[in-house]
Amino acid sequence: MIETILSFGLALGVILLAQFGERKAWARWLTYLTLLAAGVLSLATGVAALVHPEIMLKFNPETNGLGVAGMLVATGLLITLPVAAAMVFARRKKAPTLRGIPWTRPVHLAAWTLLVLFIGSNFAVAVLENIADIEIDHPLTLILIQNSAFALAALLGVGWGVRRSWRESVHRLGLSRPTSGQIFTGIGMALAMLIITGIIGALVTLIFGEDMSASSGFNEQIISQLPGAGGVLLMGLATGIGEEMLYRGALQPVAGIWSTSFLFAISHIQYLSPAIIVIFVLGLFLGYTRNKWGLTTAIWTHAVYNSLVGLFALLAMNLDHLSSGM
Repeated sequence: MIETILSFGLALGVILLAQFGERKAWARWLTYLTLLAAGVLSLATGVAALVHPEIMLKFNPETNGLGVAGMLVATGLLITLPVAAAMVFARRKKAPTLRGIPWTRPVHLAAWTLLVLFIGSNFAVAVLENIADIEIDHPLTLILIQNSAFALAALLGVGWGVRRSWRESVHRLGLSRPTSGQIFTGIGMALAMLIITGIIGALVTLIFGEDMSASSGFNEQIISQLPGAGGVLLMGLATGIGEEMLYRGALQPVAGIWSTSFLFAISHIQYLSPAIIVIFVLGLFLGYTRNKWGLTTAIWTHAVYNSLVGLFALLAMNLDHLSSGM
């Protein structure tokens, strides 16, 4: 728990530093050096593991040490190369763009670096341990902490408190006070999304078979530890707010629907299963909702969808317990 809080605290600190880097030269270079250090550390660790793959076996004897080492190297390169290039361009006072995005800006590099680290850490967890066997203590607390960090990261990422006021930051994210129309639209979209992802999930299961079982078991383990239906609803609301503010609020206006949906799916790589296909479709659906009806509607859609999935899973587990006890 403490490690999780510290990790998110460091990430938020980097985002805040990057915002100052948008205005101050010293903060910009300090941001570059901080991000470069993170990339070099990952790269060095990966190289060491490639040379001595037995290092990874200490965590799990069945782990593919070379696979984890390769992921560390890839993570390090994905961070180090763009940061180093940005530093060169900054020295030459140039600001190149990629598809219209000024990627050398500290705030964009910080967002990229943190996403790569988040995805890499999820991948490492999935490789080092069987996700179905992972035991999580106090999952609701962890969910609340993570999604509070996501929401704060979204606000800081668009410049709240440094480059934008509260009202300007909320407007940039696309947030608005929820109306009855948005709530009912969100509920309707969630039901439609439940049907669509259910069909796609059934097709994926038909094609890949048991590959979907690990992610289902992991989700059921979390739901079984929540304090009843109220806990499931709170989880749904928290994930709806946190993930939508970060992905559809902060990232999508810059990266677009397809790229954001890909990042949304790949950030759930801890499943290491075809379930990611369903998550990608879910991201596209939520991205469309955000563009057509606004972020608040997307939040309600995501919250209702996650709540319904959780309630159905909770009901299924309770019925299973009743039938096994008869």
